[in-house]
Amino acid sequence: MKMARRLLFCLSLTLTLLAPAGLRAADLTRQSNSVVKIYITSQYWNLTQPWTKLATKSSTCSGFFIREGILTNGHCVANSTYLEVEIPGKPDKVEAEVLAVNHQVDLALIRLKDPSAAKGAKQIAFGDLPEHRQKVVTVGYPAGGRQISYTEGVVSRIDILPYAHSRLPNLLVQTDAALNPGNSGGPVFSDSTGECLGVATQGNRSGEGLGYFVPTIVVQQFLKDAAGGKIEGITNLGFTFQTLENDAQRASLKMQSGQSGIRVREIAMGSSADGVLQVDDVILSVDGKTVFNDSRINFRKDSTIGFSYVLSSKAVGDTLKAEILRAGEKRILDIKLKPYVTTLIPDMPRYDLPPRYVVAGGLVFLAVEPVYLWTFGGGEDDERTPVSLRNYANRLVGDEGLQELVVISQVLNAPVNRGYERQVKNLRVMEVNGQKITNLEDVSRYLNPPDDRTYVEILLENNTTVILDHKQMDEQEPGIRERYNIR
Repeated sequence: MKMARRLLFCLSLTLTLLAPAGLRAADLTRQSNSVVKIYITSQYWNLTQPWTKLATKSSTCSGFFIREGILTNGHCVANSTYLEVEIPGKPDKVEAEVLAVNHQVDLALIRLKDPSAAKGAKQIAFGDLPEHRQKVVTVGYPAGGRQISYTEGVVSRIDILPYAHSRLPNLLVQTDAALNPGNSGGPVFSDSTGECLGVATQGNRSGEGLGYFVPTIVVQQFLKDAAGGKIEGITNLGFTFQTLENDAQRASLKMQSGQSGIRVREIAMGSSADGVLQVDDVILSVDGKTVFNDSRINFRKDSTIGFSYVLSSKAVGDTLKAEILRAGEKRILDIKLKPYVTTLIPDMPRYDLPPRYVVAGGLVFLAVEPVYLWTFGGGEDDERTPVSLRNYANRLVGDEGLQELVVISQVLNAPVNRGYERQVKNLRVMEVNGQKITNLEDVSRYLNPPDDRTYVEILLENNTTVILDHKQMDEQEPGIRERYNIR
């Protein structure tokens, strides 16, 4: 499944090219012996029938040995059912398993089930965030072959950009090295020092020869998170903002001459900013760095970067110091960072986990996520997606008190639900038996009415109602599940 007009794509294969001349041949050979080819069998869930899975598929990626295991991309192992690793110089593939994964930043750590197979493998060392115009070499495996390949280029951009796999913004490095399918999970080396600068992750179809890699700042945060035994994931402040490049708007917020910042527009419930920031607060600085009116901060000597750069190396539980202006008064706030949260329809698909749904009376209640939207051919902004779902695009968690968007995705025809098939699909569930629905768990909680009630009453958006006979629901439930093979 793909998103329509999706510019970024995840890499799973590569193009064989000649080795670059910058690194000495001996150094490059030693590094390359630590780069492996990963064979993946995966199986995704079928969101049109969320109790079933789609057919299995096979793909390949690259990875490389580090102290903690084998590092690769999250999209390589997403929904994987079987992994094998081909190690340079070894006659047979070795079975592997996922040790840790953070799909938010498209990174995964896997390990060999037979640790002795890694004997003698050199562990690749990490360098720092590269400089602009620094020469780099990307190492990976080609499509349809076993030979390792090398591509070279220069760092052309370092910024906060969306990750193709998660659709979440974070620090990425752009290079004009040809990151073709197959470089996924492979290392990107400094041409001058030989140190690893990051992990190749995605290309850009809108620009010839452009590619992106996850820099070591993000990699190190992931490895630190994984070492704790539980992936907390990345953090964010959890608010939307408005830039303040208009003089009159800055004056209306009582900003003084020389002050710059951004206006807090909305705050997501349960986010880092919830209960700390307020709408109309002006964020003047974060982590000691002045926020400009266009939402960027100083980066190195002569450039700027998105202000969320300060979060790239921070973890859930850390504290961020922010200077704000509230009603003309300066304040210093300590913001305790929480797990990433923003929109009712999550930005990131639900990888590695089954869909969340409830079946009752032949009605399929579903928590909407991106993969469900893709079943219509696009995302929440695509005109092929029902308007009733598009209306909730970009609405934050907490809007109307909602924690997620719950809809009836389909009706499994049965006598108890006769006549509802064309009336209720993809409409938000507002109430069940008079109780407001804020998440899918509420549906299960309120579906069973008191014994003295004959009917289950469901209120949908646009004042559409569904009335089901409670006794008939109980009687027909086993037959519905058998008929539609729901286990």
